[in-house]
Amino acid sequence: MLGVLTAFHVLVCVGLIIVVLLQTGKGTGLASVFGGGGGESVFGGKGFGSVLAKATGVLAVLFMLTSIGLSLLPKGGKARSALGNQGTRPAAEAPAGQSQPQGAPQGR
Repeated sequence: MLGVLTAFHVLVCVGLIIVVLLQTGKGTGLASVFGGGGGESVFGGKGFGSVLAKATGVLAVLFMLTSIGLSLLPKGGKARSALGNQGTRPAAEAPAGQSQPQGAPQGR
């Protein structure tokens, strides 16, 4: 299950990168490299931009869902945490006759 979801996540990432790069920005985008105005004749005046915007939205939602899914799935083995072992060891206690470390200046 983890491998399938990871592979799907990678495909979504690559698709999202491609779709974002194909969009035209304020200047000319990477879409002009593939024929310039060729998209206008196929999809209409602004139709190609709306198709890319919808594809970006769908891929962004899929990216977020697969990211959440990958973070929730167990990775196998024992879970490791930086804070997981702190409650298992008791705190070190100072010896009975010593309230300050040796060599520390006395209080004022």
